[in-house]
Order: sequence, then C-alpha cells, then structure tokens
Amino acid sequence: MKPNLAHSPAPPALLLACGNLLRQDDGVGLRIAEAAEHLFPASRLRIVAAQQFTPEMAADLAATDLVIFVDASAVDEPGAIRVAAVAACDDAPETHHLDPPALLAMAQTFCGHAPARAFALTIGACRFGYGEELSGPLRQAVPRAVRLLTSLVTAFSAEA
Repeated sequence: MKPNLAHSPAPPALLLACGNLLRQDDGVGLRIAEAAEHLFPASRLRIVAAQQFTPEMAADLAATDLVIFVDASAVDEPGAIRVAAVAACDDAPETHHLDPPALLAMAQTFCGHAPARAFALTIGACRFGYGEELSGPLRQAVPRAVRLLTSLVTAFSAEA
C-alpha cells in the first residue's frame, strides 16, 4: 500500500499576546489580539492571550511554524512599533520571567520543536498606572500594528 502523499495543511500561525488590560498601555497586546480575532479564522491564526508568558505556552509553540509575540515595550517611544525576528536563547530558560527567546528554547528542549519563524511585535508604551484606557499614541498605533500582524500572517500563509 502506498503512503498518502497528500499535502497536509500548514498549522495555523500562533499569536502570543501578553499584557494587563487594567494597567493602561500594558494592555495593548491584548487589544491587538482582540482585533486579530475578528480578522482571522482559527484555522489560520491561533490566538493565546495572557497577562504574562508562561511555561505552558511552549507546547503551543511546538505546534506551529510561525509565532508572533505581541507586547508593550517600556523602552521604545510611545506608539512606536517594532517588529524583530526572535531566536531561541542559548542559556537555560528562567521560568519565573519568560521572554520570547526563553519560550522558544523551552519549546525546542521540552517539546522537540520550535517554530521556524518567530517575531516580536512590540509597541512603545508610556502609561502603566491603573486604568483601562490606552494613551493617545497607543490608540493610534493599534490599527498600524494590526496591519503589520496581517502582513506577517499573510506572508507566512503564502510560503506554506
């Protein structure tokens, strides 16, 4: 009997968003995830949103070939959007404070697979006090960040 050589569909891309909706600009990653939920079917983009990156997310990473980490950045200018490739770290990951490189390393080490393509999409933030409102620069940045996210997912889908 011949093996079935039919092309299996590519796994959906993964969006890992983190932030806190009750800490003003820190919630921007979750707002972007919410917008993405309305743009993509689950078969094309799987979305995981949480207050912080956790070790359990390594299993999610092992099940995809593209991951986009979305978070606020306290070091960039408010509203500035940065997209950067991310690689797994070489050191043993610290599980009490996980960043994207540590999560990629955990996926490879513990699950045997890490995504071939990984990006961090960060938005410069300035207000982290209590409240649910994003600052003006971040409200303006969200649609631009969603367009960038769409471009990344579309480019990946075209390659698969």
